[in-house]
Amino acid sequence: MNSILVRELYEEIDTLPIVDIHTHVQWKTGTAANIGELLSYHYYTELTNAADYEQEPLPFDDPQELMRRIYPKLAYIRNTVQYDWLMTISRTLLGIEAAAWELEKNWETIFRASEKVMGSPEWTTEVIDKADIARVFLTNQYDEDLEGLDPTFYTPCLRTEPFVLWMDRPEERKALESFLGQPLRSPADLDAVIDKTFDKFMRHGMGYAAMSIPSGFQTRHVTDEDAQRLLNRLVEGASWDAAERETWGAYAMNRISEACRRYGRPFHLMIGVSRDVYAQGVPSGQDLFDSVNSMSGYEYLFNTYWDVPFPTAVLSDTSGLELTAASWIRHNVYPSGHWWYSNQPTDIAREVRRRIDAVPGTKPIGYFSDAYYLEFILPKFRMYRFELTLALAERMERSLIHPNMEPFTMDDALFLAEDLLINNPTEILGIE
Repeated sequence: MNSILVRELYEEIDTLPIVDIHTHVQWKTGTAANIGELLSYHYYTELTNAADYEQEPLPFDDPQELMRRIYPKLAYIRNTVQYDWLMTISRTLLGIEAAAWELEKNWETIFRASEKVMGSPEWTTEVIDKADIARVFLTNQYDEDLEGLDPTFYTPCLRTEPFVLWMDRPEERKALESFLGQPLRSPADLDAVIDKTFDKFMRHGMGYAAMSIPSGFQTRHVTDEDAQRLLNRLVEGASWDAAERETWGAYAMNRISEACRRYGRPFHLMIGVSRDVYAQGVPSGQDLFDSVNSMSGYEYLFNTYWDVPFPTAVLSDTSGLELTAASWIRHNVYPSGHWWYSNQPTDIAREVRRRIDAVPGTKPIGYFSDAYYLEFILPKFRMYRFELTLALAERMERSLIHPNMEPFTMDDALFLAEDLLINNPTEILGIE
């Protein structure tokens, strides 16, 4: 590694503003109120739970007590990139040096200091300015109140699980009916509630529809008649078996894709999660992925809705190669970020190189933070930008001696970085 080249290239890339195309930020608040709230992010609770398991549930409703419980266990995760994120937040945003975290009984001092800094009325603005965040995409439910949202900074994105995966849950169906204002008894009613949702989101500058999709999901054609029979069973008080649930899922996925076509919005797919595999896990720390999950289950969707853009994120390394190949040959599939367990330097490095080598440069969406608070966006993007820098610097050096490679200059590297971080998400997701 040529450290001088890497430093020079990184410093240039780091001047780009941040466009974060997938987060779980709550737009009415944006930032956390104290360091305890930041430590409630599932990475910290699940890592410390894995390092030093306690049967007693964590006090998520009490940030100060949560910090007291987690603080001694942070020593076990100092080797992790998640600890690096925390120290970057502490040092860069809070002004608390990493050495303070190494003092055994210093948790309360750090907590009080964080309250003072993060309690400032200007805190959210300071975080946005220091990180140079230009745009944040949100994760929103169909019935969420979006009035007052600033569409020049926040972009609402519709989660579609209630329509696709949860229709057989009585409480979810009742909520959908309440939102629609009438019983949901037919495929036409499903289209009506989807249309009402899209209309609402479009008025607030909708980014895309999105879904976290379980392992083994299969897309296929399902007739209105088959969907009607499934709805009839629910109206009669019956339950769906696994096959019926899968049939409805394929049908509703098609209806969401059709809505994306009508409204001119992308459908962001996050493929391959296996839910609730760890019974002793903390909230949001019970899920893994299936290494044999395949993107072949989406061939019908990609082919049928050829005019819908599908930004796509995957979890496993084998799926990462599939996604690169799908983006290589399919005009409507775009590799999007590095999701969840792949959101760490080793996997980012591999996938960045794959995509740079094999996918047209106008297609990859470089990164999204998946952050729950604005504070996490800066350290996560720094992590990605450094791995991107390494990949681009290596390509520059290889091009000097490789017998087949065209010259790849500093300008080429900077243009490609800007495409991945700014231009591609702007074009693919329709950011104005």
